[in-house]
Amino acid sequence: MTPAGDSTVDVSERSHAFFAQDQLRFLEDRLQLSAGFRAQTFHLSVPRFTPSAGAPYAGISFASPPNAYTGDGSVAYLFRSSDTKLRAHVGNGYREPSLFERFGTFFSSFFGFSALGDPRLAPERSIAFDAGVDQTLASNRVRLSATYFYTRLQEVVAFGDTPNDPFGRFGGFVNTGGGLARGVELSAAFAPTRSLDLFASYTFTNSDQRRPQIENILRSLAIPDRQFTLVATERFGRRTAVNFDLVASSNYLAPIFDNRTFRTRAYRFDGQRRADLTASYTLPLSESRSLRFFGKIENLFNQEYYENGFRTPGVNGRAGAAFNF
Repeated sequence: MTPAGDSTVDVSERSHAFFAQDQLRFLEDRLQLSAGFRAQTFHLSVPRFTPSAGAPYAGISFASPPNAYTGDGSVAYLFRSSDTKLRAHVGNGYREPSLFERFGTFFSSFFGFSALGDPRLAPERSIAFDAGVDQTLASNRVRLSATYFYTRLQEVVAFGDTPNDPFGRFGGFVNTGGGLARGVELSAAFAPTRSLDLFASYTFTNSDQRRPQIENILRSLAIPDRQFTLVATERFGRRTAVNFDLVASSNYLAPIFDNRTFRTRAYRFDGQRRADLTASYTLPLSESRSLRFFGKIENLFNQEYYENGFRTPGVNGRAGAAFNF
């Protein structure tokens, strides 16, 4: 057995959480209020590294992550005379670094232990706010919605370069300053016939980093500024359904490592233009059992596009069956 096969990192953690939520209704249910609170504690065990010789993080006191306290509140008011709803929501988020992000390593017989994680990582924290209006028309056959959203990532965990690292890492998990994402989303749902449902949405996102991930670039990576979606579902009787799904987005930046300069650069990729077509047929076998046959064609128009810098497959399909009971 090779030395690399004998290397292990044994670490565990327990957590306890308390959650409370309340919903209130006033003015004949026209005014609705909701609030929630969550508290969570963490208890970290002492990590054990095998082999112990050359193990990283030697002589370090391992503290448990700080307690998490998150809250969430929303308010909505309905004007029944016009079927108009105004709504707003605010809340904060917390994510403790995973055990691998804090203690992840790899081992080789040549280099020994190499650390990827950082036990000192701070948790991810965020705060988000959104407000909007919903409008129902034509006896609930048309639903229109407009939303403004704002999200601030106060602290995030990312994978990047680690200069002057106390654990001798060339790269690994690090805390970054987070960023801002704000924008608007417009959507509409239509039911022109009893068998046809249409949904369309448009999203504009202005997302920037507080500190550049790549030199001189504050724009968030892999997030397009604009995206449009269209979903159409047609039902033929009670057994057959056909779904068409279209996603189109603007260009985006993705990190690409340059082997010539040994630096990560930002490359601009065209946005996707992807359409999928799905069909299904349900064969009833009894009152409680049925057999559903389905097929799906992805990238129907065989468009060439990239996700996070990687080329995606052209037109492809799959089929199957599902037994429901």
